[in-house]
Amino acid sequence: MVDANHVSGAVWLCCGLAILFLGYLIAARGRADLHSDYDESVDPAYASRWVGATALLMGLLVVAYAIRELLYGFHPYALGGLLVALLGLSYLSKLFARGFGARSRD
Repeated sequence: MVDANHVSGAVWLCCGLAILFLGYLIAARGRADLHSDYDESVDPAYASRWVGATALLMGLLVVAYAIRELLYGFHPYALGGLLVALLGLSYLSKLFARGFGARSRD
């Protein structure tokens, strides 16, 4: 029988790889329009750089958590830390997609 930690770790790993792929598309390919809160008035290069980097960081955190769960099993504090980090980075990503910190194109 398969251990539940391995199933959960595999699911987290698949999710992390999907987030990394989307982060790659946004950061390297300049597809800032993939972010749901992307504002068209924001410079696409700025949004792609910051939103993509944030998405890549989120993906790396999820993959790291998945590997940790595969090796050591479930721990509620690790999952809680991951969720808090993802919520914070998600909010930061929305701010960047809306143009927070961008210089105006006057």
